[in-house]
Amino acid sequence: MSRIIRTVSLDKHSDELAGKKSNFSAWVRKALEEDYQNVSLIHVTKSIFEKNGICNPTASPRCTICYPYGKPSMELIRKYNSEKGVNGIGIIEARENLLRDTKKHYDGVIVDIKSVIEEKVPLPPPKREKKYVRRFLKWLIEWI
Repeated sequence: MSRIIRTVSLDKHSDELAGKKSNFSAWVRKALEEDYQNVSLIHVTKSIFEKNGICNPTASPRCTICYPYGKPSMELIRKYNSEKGVNGIGIIEARENLLRDTKKHYDGVIVDIKSVIEEKVPLPPPKREKKYVRRFLKWLIEWI
């Protein structure tokens, strides 16, 4: 894979968040892939989606259409697989349980952007232009 370098403008808060990522480039690539999938509205594992009504929970990248809250944990995936054909619980009910449990798992982990109040950082005072210095230097150079 060839490397293409792009620069990104970040504010102070975004820079702090990016610094916490172990591999920021990989995270950006994954986020772009998920965004593309959301825009194109394509399921990751279409054959499994047509069969079960939900994509493979272990697929990478995760299907953001089927799992909008995040990728289910392995514990929830095992629970889903065991519920599918046992005790009269059908695929539909097992799927609803998986989605509900995944949402509960990620509640509070992802902060609601609307609830976060941005602190207004005061801007430094504007620097005064020193026209007289430039004019003096220009005059001095011309005089010499």
